[in-house]
Amino acid sequence: MWRLRLIIFAWFGPVLAASAHPILQDTMWVQFEPSLVRVSINVSLKEIYVAQGIPQSSVITSDAAVHNGILDQHGDYILKHLSLSSGETPLHGSVIKVTPPSSIEDPVQTIFKFELTYAFNGAPPEKITFRNEMLDEQTYAAGTKWDQSYVIRAKRWDRDTVSSWLLTYRETATLPTGWEKPATLSQPAPTPPALPERSQFWRITGEHLWHGIMHILTGYDHLLFVCALVIATRSFWEMARVIVAFTLAHSLTLALCVFGIFRLPAYVVEPVIAVSIIFVSLENILRPERTHSRARLLVAFGFGLMHGLGFAGGLLDVMSGLPAAGIWLALAGFSLGVEIGHQLVVLPLFALLKLGRLRMPEQSLGTAIRCGSAAISCGGAYYLIVAVHDQFFLR
Repeated sequence: MWRLRLIIFAWFGPVLAASAHPILQDTMWVQFEPSLVRVSINVSLKEIYVAQGIPQSSVITSDAAVHNGILDQHGDYILKHLSLSSGETPLHGSVIKVTPPSSIEDPVQTIFKFELTYAFNGAPPEKITFRNEMLDEQTYAAGTKWDQSYVIRAKRWDRDTVSSWLLTYRETATLPTGWEKPATLSQPAPTPPALPERSQFWRITGEHLWHGIMHILTGYDHLLFVCALVIATRSFWEMARVIVAFTLAHSLTLALCVFGIFRLPAYVVEPVIAVSIIFVSLENILRPERTHSRARLLVAFGFGLMHGLGFAGGLLDVMSGLPAAGIWLALAGFSLGVEIGHQLVVLPLFALLKLGRLRMPEQSLGTAIRCGSAAISCGGAYYLIVAVHDQFFLR
């Protein structure tokens, strides 16, 4: 028995030192010109607060941001954390303009637009590599980093064809500029054939699928909830039913959010997700008979609706920059990635529990499950404290 308890605590222990990952996602427009790359980035006031170490309880107007040099400081910050290179050669960037919002509202929805240029060292290259290290040095909570990513909309300056790319945290994206070698500044080579629509769609799907997988594997709130559901199941079909109920619910609200049909503010969604973890894990301990009834399916579905709103998070604004077909593909890829991420945790956990049922007395297994549920509830309580602090005291 002690071995299974040790395994369960080892499984859930790391999540007690971390909260759900906080996501900030914005849009970046890229235009490839004969002598430079022109980049326009949407930067939320929330990102400026975090990057510059400004207490989010303070209120910064556009005039104050200019007067206090905050925008100049953040422009320098962007140049340091957004790297562009041609092969092994880095490109030198400069900030040419900052457009403040018309009004200051919610920090996540208040957007400043930073316009930058990166000069070529000679003729325009075939490809430019982008690397995103925004908020790399900032910590959200113990063991948890900020996750800043961008949807890039890129085009050559004299063409209408626009391609979409996903630039995630601490990753690279290599974009074709539209020029082939040899090219000169005075007479660029003809534009190569556009990337076939089917190829671009598959790339968009694949990028968002990977994004969905990593969103779950680093999203401790969702993993805690799913593990709390699975740890109390007795059979594969019971586990499958409860996971299907959860999947249907979060897929529904994720789609409704992405298409702008229904949304709730983060200060409602995040604390409720934390409460869902505590509720399910305590039900495993205090009302174990309910974990095998239809009531558990309703619990999984009901809280799954809130988790879908959490999955949407910052995807809403960045997906709006995609064409209609791209939004569907991004949504499908992200949703599939979320499910793959879930199964990478659910199936090994269920196999571990199955092994315990074969080798342990029922009473001992029940004790081990209660211990695991207690560990999950502690993780949920920690996440609730962090979520409430972030959503209310730092607003």
